[in-house]
Amino acid sequence: MAQIVSKSLRVDAGRLREFTALCLEKAGLRADDAELVARSLVESNLRGIDSHGLARLAHYVSRIRLGSIKPQPDIQVHRHAASLARVDGDHGMGQLAMQRATEEALVLARESGAGWVAVENSTHCGALAFYGLQIARKGMLGFVFTHSDSMVVPYAARHAFCGTNPLCFAAPGEDGKDLCLDMATSIVPWNTISNAVIEEVPIPKEWAVDAAGEPTIDPRAVRGVRPTGGYKGSGLGLMIDVFCSFLLGSPYGPHIPAMYGDLSAKRFLGGLVGALDIGRFREVAAFGASIAAMMKEWNGQARAEPDVPILWPGQAELTERQERLEKGVPLGVHAVELLQRTGKELGVEWPG
Repeated sequence: MAQIVSKSLRVDAGRLREFTALCLEKAGLRADDAELVARSLVESNLRGIDSHGLARLAHYVSRIRLGSIKPQPDIQVHRHAASLARVDGDHGMGQLAMQRATEEALVLARESGAGWVAVENSTHCGALAFYGLQIARKGMLGFVFTHSDSMVVPYAARHAFCGTNPLCFAAPGEDGKDLCLDMATSIVPWNTISNAVIEEVPIPKEWAVDAAGEPTIDPRAVRGVRPTGGYKGSGLGLMIDVFCSFLLGSPYGPHIPAMYGDLSAKRFLGGLVGALDIGRFREVAAFGASIAAMMKEWNGQARAEPDVPILWPGQAELTERQERLEKGVPLGVHAVELLQRTGKELGVEWPG
């Protein structure tokens, strides 16, 4: 996991959820919706995905105040076939739209064996593992995609075109050990760059380029991040834009209002959630046993470097989650200051 290095403080995850939910409720969200978004954000921090955690709270609150995020959207679900539906997020919190799409995909999959739900009129939805793992825990294969405004420089280009356009694949294992690949199609999520700006620390020169298309270590100068895996990640990001944009006519890449541009501008983001019922093919328990056996064999491979473990997708996050539950969630000191200011503005006491 690509991370920045900065001074940090540790805070109990439960207290962070309470603080975040209260802030969002004060900002206008319904209590249940505020709790869901808070769980999504804190869960990202617990899993070590700090780019999609609490550092985004102040941004969300600013967009709610300026009108580009509706605090109480009228989310609509429309079925198109036995296994197909769409969710209109009504420009509410993206977590609410993607959660509704996840729930509908599960219903469709239980009824017909597979469920695919396209999302429109959404906003930033946080880490996709939050949704993919819900599907896996219901004994199904999960597929989750979303996109964003121009942030990633195509292979061999100088300027950004697609977003970081993440994907998530999830499959149920045994004893809570589920496979979950949740990754941006860029070397690093843009929000990791944003966290580096907040914490005032440099970034590795391999991550990003400036306005001239040249490598930079200054996060404030970044105008595009590089794709993961060269031309392969570049092409994958473009295809995810197709999945998330064109099914419902949502904008793509350069035509999506920037996340960190005009905060009063609605973003019209899309997404796609899929669930495949494993039980239609074989017993879910047998499938999970196969996953567990594969994980064990994977971990047991001979290491190229003695100090670098061989991990299956989601293993590092599961280990990090346990440690952070025990020791507290580390938050950058400047991120804490920003959260304290946000809480003060909303009349919510920081749990420091």
